[in-house]
Amino acid sequence: MGLGKFVAGRIHQMGAAKSYLATHLSWFDQNPKTSCPRWGNESESFEHASLTCPARLRVRDLLLKGVSSLGPDAPFWTKLNLVKAIGQSISDTRTGFPPDMTFDSFPPPSPPAPT
Repeated sequence: MGLGKFVAGRIHQMGAAKSYLATHLSWFDQNPKTSCPRWGNESESFEHASLTCPARLRVRDLLLKGVSSLGPDAPFWTKLNLVKAIGQSISDTRTGFPPDMTFDSFPPPSPPAPT
């Protein structure tokens, strides 16, 4: 797919609901706080973190225009340039990264990958 192993792993983990996103339950925290740590008003699901979180609006507008669903049957998954764009978005915003790999001020987003 042209994605690095780390980002490809993040996408797989988020799609399988086994990532570091707040709504993905873990074995060590039986009562986790599920609200988005950046926005707080909604649960931090894969869809929210990637497509609707206001805190990630700048990166989303740059990389993911036109993507409206991340469900398993979404046409998005069949377009390599969009799969790469979600990977870049995840990387730029540190979405679904382990807590010790996040930081509060994000670097500027990368330009969209050529199609």
